Amino acid sequence: MAALSEHNLEQFNQQQPTGRRRTSIMSRRTSIVSSHSTSKDGDTMGPPGHPGKWRRMSRAYSISMGSHRGAHALRSAAESQQSKPAPKFENTYKMKPDEEAVFKPSAVRSILENVLERYLSTAQYAPKTVSIFTQNIVDEVKRRVKDLKMPRYKIVCQVYIGSKNGQSMQMVSRAVWNTDTDNFATASFQNQSLYAIASVHATYFE
Repeated sequence: MAALSEHNLEQFNQQQPTGRRRTSIMSRRTSIVSSHSTSKDGDTMGPPGHPGKWRRMSRAYSISMGSHRGAHALRSAAESQQSKPAPKFENTYKMKPDEEAVFKPSAVRSILENVLERYLSTAQYAPKTVSIFTQNIVDEVKRRVKDLKMPRYKIVCQVYIGSKNGQSMQMVSRAVWNTDTDNFATASFQNQSLYAIASVHATYFE
């Protein structure tokens, strides 16, 4: 049997009956290659007069498909997150805090004394700026008390700053709470210009 070659394929095509035309592999290959022009670097380009047409179309198609897939993935993730049911928690039935997480008045009192000393040791009473000092002290005390890790406690901090003019003052606080779990701490400070009283009340919340 003769070896298969381009010449043999052309002869075979010519011998086929006219009524049953059969396109050869070679003719199909030739038509495909001839319908495209080739660039200098060997890349297949589009038809003459439209260089790079098919390549640009294929790139645009792939980019559009990529963006569509990305948007579809984000939409699917958002829908799955919205359809996810919210977690349900059962009651713990804990009526008092753990021994290691109970409110410690001595530790909180030490924090109050330290913050008042640091903020007001060299301060002078000024009606226009005293509110700023008061707010800064409250924020600092609450932050440091929360760092003590006492879960389920509601913290209320109050700070009073007044001008020192030789007057006498007494402050009293009352609260209705559970004496087994709730507690408070207080500290005072004064210099030549002002006095300050800070207190922290903690109530156990279940």
